[in-house]
Amino acid sequence: MIDKKRTLARVAALACCAMALALGGCVWGQVTDAVTGQAIEGATITFRDAAGNVGTVVTGEGGLYSFDGVTSPKPVPGRVRFQVSAPGYRTLTVERDIQYDDNEERTWEIAHFLLFPGGG
Repeated sequence: MIDKKRTLARVAALACCAMALALGGCVWGQVTDAVTGQAIEGATITFRDAAGNVGTVVTGEGGLYSFDGVTSPKPVPGRVRFQVSAPGYRTLTVERDIQYDDNEERTWEIAHFLLFPGGG
């Protein structure tokens, strides 16, 4: 049952990204527990890109999220700072190089995040 939910959640995230492809890209991924590998629903992800754009989303079913330019802002290509937090986990702050080049059409970027238990 869990695998079916994960598959459906991934399909839904990809469908959102597919809509965004016409607009020039999508950053999507999954937030998981670094110890157990379980998806974390309700995690908050905020980005700030080099142009000063800021966006925030909350992970849904299967710990999936997307910044797609349709339902949420999306970062411009380049260095992007992400902050990922969830109750019961340590907050993660990390920079990633976002280039929208994780497929042949150069329209999407995959950015997964691992959170470690702890924190407030």
